[in-house]
Amino acid sequence: MKKPKRLYFLLICVSTSLASCGVVENKDNSSPNNENEELIIQVIIESNASYASDLEVEINSRNSPQTVNELSIEVPYSKTFVIPTDAAFPISSTKVKATAGEDGDRISCKILYDEIEVATHDSEGELATAVCENKFIDNILSYQ
Repeated sequence: MKKPKRLYFLLICVSTSLASCGVVENKDNSSPNNENEELIIQVIIESNASYASDLEVEINSRNSPQTVNELSIEVPYSKTFVIPTDAAFPISSTKVKATAGEDGDRISCKILYDEIEVATHDSEGELATAVCENKFIDNILSYQ
């Protein structure tokens, strides 16, 4: 009786595996749909101050690393970065840091990948500093 159960289990596993493998046929010989050829990264800084200081943004990308360093920015602040995804593991990390201006005591930062929030941090107090970071390993662990 154990052999039929094993065979049945094996059959289900193989069927599920085959069903999850999709085959797309390109009948018109044009290039495949390339919707996800780039990753859109958005950085957002908000504060109850009129400005933020010491802004640091680091986009660590294999083919397109980008940085922003500003002594002072108006808040709310938003900046968008476009990263090509034509390489394996196109991005290794994103880090954002900013300090609330002297006329405020709260600041927050957010990092979004393709409109999905991947990191956030809120800070309060004198010289409040928000630090957001997303590392490649964080992305892998979040899917488990």
